[in-house]
Amino acid sequence: MQKIFFILILITFSFSANSQSYNEWVDSSFVLLKCDSLSKAENALKNAMRLEPANPQNFLLLSNLGTIQRKLNKIDDALVSYSSALMIVPKSTTLLSNRAALYSEIEQWDKAESDYSAILILEDENEDALYMRGLVRQEKGDTIASRSDFERLLKINPNSSKARIGISSLLQSNGDYVMAAEMLSQVIKVNPKQSDLYLKRSELYYQAGKLAKAAEDINKCIELNKDDSYAYVVRGRIRYAQYDKQSALKDFQTAKSMGFNDNIIDQLIDKSK
Repeated sequence: MQKIFFILILITFSFSANSQSYNEWVDSSFVLLKCDSLSKAENALKNAMRLEPANPQNFLLLSNLGTIQRKLNKIDDALVSYSSALMIVPKSTTLLSNRAALYSEIEQWDKAESDYSAILILEDENEDALYMRGLVRQEKGDTIASRSDFERLLKINPNSSKARIGISSLLQSNGDYVMAAEMLSQVIKVNPKQSDLYLKRSELYYQAGKLAKAAEDINKCIELNKDDSYAYVVRGRIRYAQYDKQSALKDFQTAKSMGFNDNIIDQLIDKSK
């Protein structure tokens, strides 16, 4: 019944398209989004702005338009929409964050860092921006600046799990696996039901050669989340390192049956037979 209702609305829109007002186009974009009609919602927002290009609310429409285009994988168009919105409201931290996230997604690290830095000029204690800029700087290989962001975040919020996860990642990249694991242990104390934390610490213990601890963590991860195919890959590697090839093979085969499709899985299976 609900589907029929939305279809009738869409039909109504198609007949009244030429006579719709600015607000009607905006309203129709929300209805179309509920119907998962992203392309039509995109056109509705464009039609609204064509009617009233000087409307001061257009920055909101451009923001929504950018998000829709991002979902449609129209990356260049989304960047244009976010940038156009920022020309109207250059101090919008939400828009800067959205554009920075998109720049990160396409690995334009310098531009992403610039947007996160702009947010921090406006809000010098913005925890999300500090964390994300730290990650971006790490991707750029600027580990000193990255650590500075994570440590600053820790000063702002001594309980920040994100700061500790960021520092742990830096320690891992420097080969300090035990220290990285200890940093994650502090996070796990606060988030004892978060399966991915056990997986990350398990990999660190594995890299440090502490196989018993690695096995304990990966088993806990799978106990909390049986649907993570990569967890079975990690456990398979640990079991292989413990000379339990039969159990390792079973884990690798389980991971593959769950849809883990990295090319390395077939090599791991063959190696364990």
